[in-house]
Amino acid sequence: MNRGNVKKCLYFGTVALFLCGVGDWLLGYVPLGGEPIVFGFLNSNIVKVPSWFYLTSMALGILSGFGCMAYSPVMVNILGDIGANRHPKMYKVFRFGCISAPMMFVSFHTACCLAALFMQTAIKAGIDAESVDRAFLIPGAAALVPFLIWCFIVDIPITIAFMYFVWKGTMKLPKVAVFMSPLGFSFLTKIIYAVLIAIGLEQYAFLAGCGESWGHALMCLAFWKSYRTYRDEK
Repeated sequence: MNRGNVKKCLYFGTVALFLCGVGDWLLGYVPLGGEPIVFGFLNSNIVKVPSWFYLTSMALGILSGFGCMAYSPVMVNILGDIGANRHPKMYKVFRFGCISAPMMFVSFHTACCLAALFMQTAIKAGIDAESVDRAFLIPGAAALVPFLIWCFIVDIPITIAFMYFVWKGTMKLPKVAVFMSPLGFSFLTKIIYAVLIAIGLEQYAFLAGCGESWGHALMCLAFWKSYRTYRDEK
């Protein structure tokens, strides 16, 4: 692989997934209070959120799909070059997750943004929050749960395989790099979320919603570091 192309793909992926995390903030921001909607994930104060938050978030989610398309094959090739295919099961697990990632980001993020826009529009039209909750609860769950499952089908294999290669020393990264993965970094942001709630700063808790996206972004940087180390030693 050409070093310049590898760098471009991984850096583009880093930027795209970092911006997707910003999109997660825009999607997750809802002023406190209000009547709960859809298991309390949203509330009636969604009407106070500018609609461009969701439109921008959707655009950033689509951009993240292109970022995944750029870095996924590069990551798989890097693993092959550094000898990770000597562990064929984990190599195939990681490759499966990477191949599935681009459409997962686009579809899940878009579905969430559209659902939020629809509920916001319904409340702005004068429909009370209780009626919106009843109307959207089952259809919303039916539409979003499959995408959520797909999200875990992608992130769990990628995270497990990445952690395995880091821990085994295949990628020649420090052990702490296991957190530079989708669910690894998401675990850290969940701790931050719990701390913000515990100390009474729940209005900022939505800022911890970028864990998965930023985990993918950090993984791009981890692969670039691993690739550089491998090339320098050749």
